Amino acid sequence: MFWKKKPATGEPPNPKAKELSPKEIIINQIEQIGPGQSLTYQLAEYLMDRFAIVELNPEYPGKGRKYIVSSDRMVDGKPAGKKGRIWDSNKAKDIASWILEKKGVLFS
Repeated sequence: MFWKKKPATGEPPNPKAKELSPKEIIINQIEQIGPGQSLTYQLAEYLMDRFAIVELNPEYPGKGRKYIVSSDRMVDGKPAGKKGRIWDSNKAKDIASWILEKKGVLFS
C-alpha cells in the first residue's frame, strides 16, 4: 500500500506543524513590537532609501494609526539615522506586504 516513510531521525512527522510564509513571519515580528522598540528592514539595492523602520505609534490609540513606517538612507552599510516618516497603518499585514514587495529582509 501507499504510506509515508518516517524521517531518518525516528520522530514521526507532525502533520499539524505548518511552515510559516515570509509574509507571516514579518507579520508576527511586527505584531510583537513593544513600546519604544522598532524593526529595521533592509530594502532592495535599487531604492534610494535602503531601510524601512517599523515602530509603534506612541500616541495610539488616542491619535493616529498603530504602526509607523519610516525610511532611512544607507551610510557605510548602516542606517544614516535621519529617518523620514513614509506612512502609517493599523494592519501589520499591509506593512508586511509592502516590505516584501520591496524585497526587504530584517536588518540585524
